[in-house]
Amino acid sequence: MAGNKPEVKAITDIARNKLQLKISGDVDTKSLEKLYTDIRFCVCDIKPGFDVIVDTSQCNLLYVTSLPVYKKIIDYLISKKVGQVVRIAKNNSIIRKQFINFTNKIQCYKASYAQDAEEAEKKLEIFKRRNGARFQLFGLKIEYRIKDESGKGLLVDISTGGCAIESPTLPLSIDTEILLSFTFSEHDTLTSNFSINAKVVRIHDGTFGVQFLDLDNDKKEQLYQRITYEVGR
Repeated sequence: MAGNKPEVKAITDIARNKLQLKISGDVDTKSLEKLYTDIRFCVCDIKPGFDVIVDTSQCNLLYVTSLPVYKKIIDYLISKKVGQVVRIAKNNSIIRKQFINFTNKIQCYKASYAQDAEEAEKKLEIFKRRNGARFQLFGLKIEYRIKDESGKGLLVDISTGGCAIESPTLPLSIDTEILLSFTFSEHDTLTSNFSINAKVVRIHDGTFGVQFLDLDNDKKEQLYQRITYEVGR
């Protein structure tokens, strides 16, 4: 790559329902605005649930002033029901640190990281078992019940297929079925209260993950609409 000239590109793979983004050089606001425009054209050709690979392996840095535009891109992809997102960035690279620092401070989808294109494709294959993208929301309290016992925790991330919860007050075991309840602030049109049957599928380091059970399409849509509203606030 000659110099640090910014270059961005968006390509659709219609057959695989995938969007490929390439970001290289020292990326400024103007470049990301161009990428945003290109993405809007590309997304018209693919279906909801599309996967995204963001190749930043040749990117040196994002100027701080361009980060709000990157957030706008994130919000747009969410509004179009993005599926899994994988970012290609070398370990300990400046750009990887920038992305992690930025996204840890905002409510957005949870992307995975890969060292190269081959690893990124492998991760997408693994993620196909998941039910939609996962999103991180800050400060949402969760209540859960097992028969006559109840516990509380804090949401780590959530999708329409399941969620992860940290700091649980009631210990759980794998395959335990529970009733989850959580409440958002009141809204005129969006659902605020959710009660969902779930099964514990993962326990690790003070966090447990659950798979939602018997969540019909209407409930999934209500949950997705509420999650994306909260992410975009």
